[in-house]
Amino acid sequence: MRKLVRKAGWILFVACLSLATGSRMVMAQQKGAGDPAKDYPNKPIRWIIDFGAGGLSDTLARIVGQKLTEAWNQPIINDARPGVNGTIANDIGSKAPADGYTLVFVSTPFSINVNVYAKLPYDTRKDFAPITLIAMYPNILVTSPNLPVKNVAELIAYSKNKPGGPTWATVGAGSSPHLAIELFRRQAGFDGVHVPYNSSPVALTDVSGGRIEFMFVNMPIAMTFIRGNRVRAVGIASPARSTLMPDLPTIAESGLPGFQSVGYAGAVAPAKVPPQIINKVNAEMVRALKMHDVQERIKNLGGEPRWSTPAEFKRFLDDEIARWAPVAREAGVKLER
Repeated sequence: MRKLVRKAGWILFVACLSLATGSRMVMAQQKGAGDPAKDYPNKPIRWIIDFGAGGLSDTLARIVGQKLTEAWNQPIINDARPGVNGTIANDIGSKAPADGYTLVFVSTPFSINVNVYAKLPYDTRKDFAPITLIAMYPNILVTSPNLPVKNVAELIAYSKNKPGGPTWATVGAGSSPHLAIELFRRQAGFDGVHVPYNSSPVALTDVSGGRIEFMFVNMPIAMTFIRGNRVRAVGIASPARSTLMPDLPTIAESGLPGFQSVGYAGAVAPAKVPPQIINKVNAEMVRALKMHDVQERIKNLGGEPRWSTPAEFKRFLDDEIARWAPVAREAGVKLER
């Protein structure tokens, strides 16, 4: 009888243990099933690019996307949707399914457009989930090599004293270089003649030839002209000197304290993408951006590699929107899509 009791007890113990183990397994499976990032990604990811194929945005996205493909064994497909200062791509991205399989490459116009367009088809602050910064590329102030100036102070003095004022180029109304020149001339206290262009290379060619006296231009675009001594770089609009051009003084240290105009590149997603997926994409992008070969490729383009948490990137974008609001308002820059 005692053997039967012990046997029955053992059977009961094993049954209870199996039940408990099975319950824990079911709970673990349910928990895993509730994590949207658990099996992400399991298909190709579309990366909507704000400017044309072969441009800086597209190139930077390919550099990072290659590393994501290697890590996840899923293709990252660049889908360039250029037009209207990046707003076409942003609009498409804001309305994409919030499943993590559509990312949006954003650059400086992303935080400027909200200040210069009367109406946008999306809400810049609410319709996107920031992921990470990717790179920074400060604006550089360049002059014609024929201009009798060697630095920012001399350029300001020249501009104030020239009858009728100097001529300067901008590329695209509401662009980062456009607002940079508006901020610069207001702080420096001079006026002159604004000559708009449709592309940076054409504008730089005219600066090089002396037909235009100076302009602001993104570092990646300016580098070829600077290295070839076709234009003269007199100041950089970053908070500190660039490691790529350490001998070039900042405009802030050249007589305009606090002056700053820095272009950027980053990644966002539609607003309702689960935070677990946002964090997973962020972690992989940051890992890629810390790789030596990725950093060297970005530097060779004239950019400076950057990365951030999603929260840090959100604060950065909010700060950029606030930074350019008064400049656009005072300059009267208002555009229609």
